Amino acid sequence: MLRALIFLLLPPLLFGCLAEEDEEDIVNDQGDTVADPTLRLNGLWDGQLDQAGSIRVLIYNGNLFAFDATTGFYGTVALDDESATATMMLNGYTYSSSDTEANQLIAGGSALEYDFSGLLFPTSEADDTLVGDYESDIAPGGFEFNNDGTWTRSSSFAALKGKWVSSGYELFLSEVNNELSFREVSIATPSTGCTSRGTIKLINEEEVLYSLQLVERKNCTGFNVTSAPGFATVNVDGGLEFFIRKGGELMYALYEREAAEEVTETETETETETEGEEETEEEVVEEVAE
Repeated sequence: MLRALIFLLLPPLLFGCLAEEDEEDIVNDQGDTVADPTLRLNGLWDGQLDQAGSIRVLIYNGNLFAFDATTGFYGTVALDDESATATMMLNGYTYSSSDTEANQLIAGGSALEYDFSGLLFPTSEADDTLVGDYESDIAPGGFEFNNDGTWTRSSSFAALKGKWVSSGYELFLSEVNNELSFREVSIATPSTGCTSRGTIKLINEEEVLYSLQLVERKNCTGFNVTSAPGFATVNVDGGLEFFIRKGGELMYALYEREAAEEVTETETETETETEGEEETEEEVVEEVAE
C-alpha cells in the first residue's frame, strides 16, 4: 500500500520540479536577474531633462536607451515596488558624428556617469509617469518621463515590410526565412557609400518591440561596426525607430514610410479629357463608316 502511494505521489512532484525549471529568469544585458516589478517599466517614453528640450527613452527588461539633443544614454534600471521608486544607473555619451537632418544620432567616447531616481505614478489609469532628479559627474538636475502608450500595440512583419526613408537614406525591409532582412543605402549627393544591413525578429506579437541585429554598417561618418544588437519599434506617429548599441557606442535612427504617389486633380482632369476625346473620335469614325 505504501509503495503504491509513493508511485502515485511521484509524478506530481516530478512535474512540479520540471515546471519550476522551465521558468527561466529574465536577465538584463549585464547578466543580472530582473525582478518582476521592474518589468512594469517596459515601454517607450518621451520627456525632458531639466524642463528643457526633449528626450526619447526605451526601457526593456532592466535596460534603458535614451537620446536627447546632446547626449545618448545607456544603462540599467530597477523598480522598488514598495516605494514605487525607479533607480537608473546610466552612462552618458556625447554625440560624435550625428546627422540630425536624417534623424540619425551617434554617441560615443568617454562616458559620464548619471544616477537617476524617480517616482512612478499614474496620471490616468496606468503607471505612465516617472519624475525625479539625477546626479552626474557635471551637475545635478531633474527629469520627467511620460509613457507614450504604444507598448501594447501588436507587432508583425507586415507592419515593417517595405520601403522607409529619411533625409539622404533609403531603408528596404523584406521578409526572409521567418525574419526581416534590411538594407539601408545612402542616396546623398555627392555619394557617400554609407550602407548598413541586418535582420529584425519578433519578440512578442502583443508588444510593439522587435529585436534587431545590425550585421554591418560601413563607409559612414560614424558607427561603422559589425554585429551590433538593438531594437526596433513603431512610434505613435507611425515612424520606424532603431535603438542600437555596440560597446560604448550608441545609435538612434528614425525613418518614415515612403509616401504613396498622389494623383493630382490636374492629372485626373487631363486623363478624363483624353478619354472624352478618344470616345468622340470613335463616334466620328463610326458615322463616316455608315
